[in-house]
Amino acid sequence: MRSLEIVDLAFRILSRYPLCDYCLGRQFASLGYGISNKERGIALKTVIFMDAHRLIKENENIEEGLEKIKILSTCNHYPSIKLLEKLGCDKPATKPCFICEGYLDKKRFKEAASKIIDELKEYEFRNFLLGARVPPEIREKEDIIRSEYMVTTGEDIKEDITREIGGLVQKETSKEIEYKTPEVVVIVDIFSETYEVQVNPLFIYGRYRKLEKDIPQTPWYCRECWGRGCSKCNYTGREYPESISELIGGPAVELFEAIDFKFHGAGREDVDAVVLGSGRPFILELKHPRKRLVDLKILEEKINKEAAGKVEVLDLRYSSRRELRLLKSYSPLVSKTYEAIVEFENDVDEEALKKITHEMSNITVDQWTPTRVLKRRADKLRKKKVYYIEAEKIDSKIAKFRIKAQGGLYVKELIDGDNGRTKPSIMELLGNKPIKIQLAVLEVEKMQNYMEGSRRENELSTG
Repeated sequence: MRSLEIVDLAFRILSRYPLCDYCLGRQFASLGYGISNKERGIALKTVIFMDAHRLIKENENIEEGLEKIKILSTCNHYPSIKLLEKLGCDKPATKPCFICEGYLDKKRFKEAASKIIDELKEYEFRNFLLGARVPPEIREKEDIIRSEYMVTTGEDIKEDITREIGGLVQKETSKEIEYKTPEVVVIVDIFSETYEVQVNPLFIYGRYRKLEKDIPQTPWYCRECWGRGCSKCNYTGREYPESISELIGGPAVELFEAIDFKFHGAGREDVDAVVLGSGRPFILELKHPRKRLVDLKILEEKINKEAAGKVEVLDLRYSSRRELRLLKSYSPLVSKTYEAIVEFENDVDEEALKKITHEMSNITVDQWTPTRVLKRRADKLRKKKVYYIEAEKIDSKIAKFRIKAQGGLYVKELIDGDNGRTKPSIMELLGNKPIKIQLAVLEVEKMQNYMEGSRRENELSTG
């Protein structure tokens, strides 16, 4: 498109639709680098004004020149209004911008930015993104012009709003604008003079050791009342008074001044099992935190002090939503190592224990959903790998097993067979019924490798 064609198209649009500088310039947003839409609009109106003034001064076509000046004056073009006054001509009434109705205005932008900046002072953040809401009828008006005049060089009206207000917020706060993973998102609606601050979740990766039995990973509500409170649960609504997630998430919410949290564990252990060794990986998701630059050593010390003897966390570091997706994806696949001390109904035969070590190495176990969880989980067949079982006789009826298996395998049922729903099982090969099982998680081995690889990728992608 040639320069004269651009000016002619701009004038034809203005002849029918009065537009402010922003809305006129936006129709040609892809033309001209490094200038704002407002500057484009001013430039186009200036060229039209200068050409109209030339027609009048040179007596070339006074009527056409005056017509152009009057059209510009309806758009509240100050030089055109002043020229009409100088020439003693009647000034037509100014009209609001056909598209934005005058809402795209530097004063409004500054007022909106000032309010947003004041609220953002309550939050710790390193980057942000500003978005905009635009009423459908405003968009429809712009579509009418672009369809009628075949405009192909324009951009979305949101770009004007976000660029202007976002630039003011960035300048005042000295925070970077981040498009992919912003810590804070502000949605502004200049047409209703409202805005909304959305603080994105903060993710913390770590591992926990569960040192005491009978603490569920997440809150366990009473089976009778489902949290309402009844005589069976002493009106607490709970089967157990506390959970690992609360012992970890509670102090974090307090320290980061978050609204709430969500706990994501790499699998879960039975409520009566402990977690030892290097612990079970987890990611804590903090919702709407006011602080997000806390030294995680402080959080680690706070959790370990308040949950002393029950739960211990280690190796806390900041994480991401991407890493959370990986944790959820890989958790059912990675290997886990358990220690089980089992008391049997009859004396334990040492030769039979050796048989278990031999026959249950690198096998696939067929396991239907355990009877004990059938009420809350679908009955389906799982095929899980057992990598090895080491067995040691402790007493006449007691043996200790070290079991390394694929995530998602129900270890208690691997031991007791669950009335034939798990095959093969230790009970089946021993011919001896377990009457008591003490289970401990020793290691969630491969997860750390997956997560470490993800962490390095995350650091590279975020610089």
